[in-house]
Amino acid sequence: MARDIDRVIKREVHLNALSYTMIVALIVVAGVLLYSLLGNLELPEFWLLNNDIFRTVLTGLLLMLILYMVDQHNRLRAELKDIHADLEAANAEIQAAYDRLSFAHRAAEIMSSLTEDHGLEQVLRESARHFGADAAAVVGDEVTLYTQEDVSDEAAQKAVMRVALDAVRAGRPLALADSVDGSAALAVPLRVQGQLRSVCALWRAEGTFSADKLEGLQLVGRIIEMSVENRQLLDDLRDQLKGTLEALAHLVELRRPDYVHHTTQMSDHAVGIGLQLGMSEHELRDLRLACVLHDVGMLEVPAEILTARRPLTAEETMLVRRHPIAGANIAKTAHFSVAVQQAVLSHHERLDGSGYPAGLAGEQIPVAARIVAVADAYNAMLSDRPYRPALSPDQAVREVVKGAGTAFDPRVVSALLTVLGRRPSSVALNDPQTKVLLEQAQ
Repeated sequence: MARDIDRVIKREVHLNALSYTMIVALIVVAGVLLYSLLGNLELPEFWLLNNDIFRTVLTGLLLMLILYMVDQHNRLRAELKDIHADLEAANAEIQAAYDRLSFAHRAAEIMSSLTEDHGLEQVLRESARHFGADAAAVVGDEVTLYTQEDVSDEAAQKAVMRVALDAVRAGRPLALADSVDGSAALAVPLRVQGQLRSVCALWRAEGTFSADKLEGLQLVGRIIEMSVENRQLLDDLRDQLKGTLEALAHLVELRRPDYVHHTTQMSDHAVGIGLQLGMSEHELRDLRLACVLHDVGMLEVPAEILTARRPLTAEETMLVRRHPIAGANIAKTAHFSVAVQQAVLSHHERLDGSGYPAGLAGEQIPVAARIVAVADAYNAMLSDRPYRPALSPDQAVREVVKGAGTAFDPRVVSALLTVLGRRPSSVALNDPQTKVLLEQAQ
């Protein structure tokens, strides 16, 4: 297309140059003749000018040149019209391709932002409107169907089932038109991991679909295929992750009895706190992982230190206090997110900077780590330890509340009280400032 345009432009330049040359020559001749007439001047006699044959030939050549130029201009105009038509057609194709890609992008956004079932229903609803269909469906082991208003669900389902069966038999996308009832349908087989799983179909009771609609439906079908494949891969990864977490938790439990039960309880409380603080689904998932992994670094601490019923030496204390670093390294090696690594690393930091391993304070401590710290402390107090018996829930709550503003974030402590169904006023405290702090945090 670009070469044709360049060629036509060059021809136009050449024809214009020739036209201008002839015009200038004729103006010069006319000027000379006019000047001679006005001045009663006699032009010099040339044999060629007095020769009838030459004058006839010259006139014929000029006439042929003029006719040639007119013909070339007409051809040039026709070529320009053809090029303009081609450009309009190309522009229409580009616009149609843009519309297909734009809607495919929209379908991808829907499928990625919603659950598989809700995302599929929304995509079918918008596909029916976008393609001008009366019904849209995905037919597989189950039928997910969307119909426009005033359209019979039964008639639509029969139609899409019929076209889906034809597409399965053919094993390729189909565009069908029924000459008897005037209906039309499009169908695209959907394959997941190379296996035919279902068929995406559009149906309209009257009229036909244009050729580009099938291409658009194929793009939407590919988006659905990729979404299902990605969700299956994600489910597989979650199963693998769950197995890895269970293995790590059971390894820690060999040294810390009741670790699995402890992490399960604290995970529930931590997620409840996260919900109260408005965390997103992704953040809550990382928070739960951090709870399961928070003490995995204890694998590097000798069992005799963990079970000691005596005060630990300074060296042993230093070794125990390194477990958050070891746990964060294990989380990093296992490719858990940075948020999980930071929560594991900082869950023993304290709001006043008295914690370990880095002595972080206030907002320097990640929110997830502050939540893990409160959930860990509360649930740990409910269990027996070699150095103390288990506390009652009321005693544990009271101890956690005492640490609000110094060891623990008051907002997190307040959220824990909400999760437990308690209010700051119901906790027996001698320090009125702590109660005020908690009430302000609510």
